[in-house]
Amino acid sequence: MPLRTLHERDYLGRQDELATLSKRALRAAMGTAQSAVVAGARGMGKTELFKQLFGFLFWRQDRVAPFYYLVNPALLSVSTFSKTYLVQFLCQRLAFDKKEQALFSCEGTSLAALSMLVEDRNAGWAKEIIDHFEQNREDPISALRIALAAPHRSALLSGTPVVVLIDEFQRLKNLSIQGIANPQLVSLFEEPLSFTKTPHIITGNTAEILELSVASALERISLAPLEFTDAVSKILLLLRANDFQGNAPPLLLRHLGGNPFYLGCIGKAVATKNKPEDKDFWNAYLMEIMGGAPALLWSSVLKRFFPNLGIRKAALAISHKIYHAREPLSCNRIASSFALADSQAELILHELYLAGIIRGEFGVFHPVEDNVLRDIVDCLYMQEILAKPSHDLEREMMARLLPERPGVISFDLTLPMAKEAELVAAQCLDQIGKNLQLSQDVTGQLQIAVIEACINAMEHSRSTEKKIYVSVNADEERLEVSIESSGQEFIVQETGEPFGDRESAKTVGRGWGIKLMKRFADDVRFEKTPRGIKTVLIKLLDKAVRTTKEDTAKNA
Repeated sequence: MPLRTLHERDYLGRQDELATLSKRALRAAMGTAQSAVVAGARGMGKTELFKQLFGFLFWRQDRVAPFYYLVNPALLSVSTFSKTYLVQFLCQRLAFDKKEQALFSCEGTSLAALSMLVEDRNAGWAKEIIDHFEQNREDPISALRIALAAPHRSALLSGTPVVVLIDEFQRLKNLSIQGIANPQLVSLFEEPLSFTKTPHIITGNTAEILELSVASALERISLAPLEFTDAVSKILLLLRANDFQGNAPPLLLRHLGGNPFYLGCIGKAVATKNKPEDKDFWNAYLMEIMGGAPALLWSSVLKRFFPNLGIRKAALAISHKIYHAREPLSCNRIASSFALADSQAELILHELYLAGIIRGEFGVFHPVEDNVLRDIVDCLYMQEILAKPSHDLEREMMARLLPERPGVISFDLTLPMAKEAELVAAQCLDQIGKNLQLSQDVTGQLQIAVIEACINAMEHSRSTEKKIYVSVNADEERLEVSIESSGQEFIVQETGEPFGDRESAKTVGRGWGIKLMKRFADDVRFEKTPRGIKTVLIKLLDKAVRTTKEDTAKNA
C-alpha cells in the first residue's frame, strides 16, 4: 500500500525535502512541473520519502492526483508489467476522487472487474483508457506505450493532473519480451517523462538510474544524510517507545553517518535491552555489522551484482583494498595487484560502482563515505577471505571501534572444555583484583560467579569446537566478565535466561549455578551472539568494595 508508514510527527529530518517535492508535484496543476530523479545512498530513506509524499498528496489536497508504483522484479515481462501498471494507476486514481483508501485492495484485480467498477463510477475517461489498452493488448509494445501514457491521458480527459512516483526505477532495464530482457525498452518512458501535467519523480539505486538514457534530461534532487540533531532524535524516538530515557553515544551516532536505515537498526536492537549503556550500543552495532540487517543488505547487494562466488570474493578483496588504500587506485593498479586482466578488473570495478560500494572519478576509485559499509566490508573480508573465527573477528572489530580509555584493563582468554579449566579464569581474576585494590571478599565472590558461568557454558554447549571464550574489561567503576560458548542456543525467550537441565535439577547439589551468579555479581545478562550464547557478569566497584592502601601494604 502506497500510504505513508510513519506518523507525520515521527518522520524526522526530511521536512524540507518533503516540502520541495510537494511544491514540485503541485506545479502540475499549472502545467509547469518537471520530472526529476531523487538520488541518495542506500538507507537514506528514499522509499519512505515517496510514501510520505503520496500520503500528503492523497489526503491533503485535491488539485493533483498521486500515483505510486514500486517496480517488482518478478513482474517485468512487458505484458504483465503493462497490465499491472495500468490497473494500479486506475485504482489509485479512482481512489483519489473520493479519498477511498479501500480501493487500494483492488490493485490486483482483473481488467474485466476493473471495467465494471469504472462503469459503476461513470468514469468515462478511465473506460476509454481500458478499451484502448484492450484493443492493443496483443501487441506488447503498443500495450506498454498505452499503459505508460495512461496518467497523461487521464489528465487530458478528466482535467486532473497526475504526479507519478516510481520506486526502484532501475529495475525497468530488465523489462523483457518472451523472457529476453531488453534494456532499450526503458526508453519508452522518455515521452511520459516530458509531460508537464504528469511529472514523474523516480528513485532507486542512483548509480544504475543515472546510467539509463532517460535520466539525462531529469533534474537531480539529492537526499543528504540526516543532521546530527535529527539522528539523535530518530534513535531516541525508537528507544523511548520502549520506555528507555537514556542517550546513545555521540561517537556511535556520528559513525552511523545520519543514515536513517542504520539508525533504525541500532535503535531497534538496543531497545530490547532493559537499561542499555554505551557498551550495549556498541555491542548492538557490532552484531548488526556482523550478521544483522545492514550486513544482510550489503551481502545481498554483492550477491546480486556478483552471482558467481569466485568473482564475488575477488570483488570483496578489491573493495577491501580500496577502502584501506592511502590514495585512490586506478584500474591498472587493481588489475596488477590481483593478477587480473585489465578488462576483468574494469568489469568488477564498474559493478562495484553500480552497487554503490565504491565511487569512481578521473580514472581512479575511492571508497564511498559510509563508515558502516566500510566495517561490513572488513567483516566480510575477515569471514570469507581470511576465514577468521567469529570471536576473533568480534574482538578485532570492537578494538577498532571503541576509543581506548586510560586505566582500563582488558584481555581475552580462550579455555578448553577440560576439567578444572575454569580455575584458570579464576586465577586471572585474582590478579586483576589485586591490581584494582579490591577486597579479597569481592574478588572471591566474582571468582565463584565466573566459575559457575564457565561450568554452565561447558554443560550446555553442544559445539564441536570445545572452547570457551572469556573476556575481562575493568576500570575504576566496574569489572565486567563475559563467558561465551558456541553451539546450541539455551536461552528461554520469555525470561532471557538459560533453561535448566531438569535431570540436573533433581540431583542434590546441582542447579545452583545461575543463583550463585546472581548472588555474587551485581548484574547478570545472557545474550545471543553470532557464535552462540554469552553470559555477562558485572561487578560495580565503588569505594565500599576496595581495600585501603594500608590493607594493601599489609597483604603485599
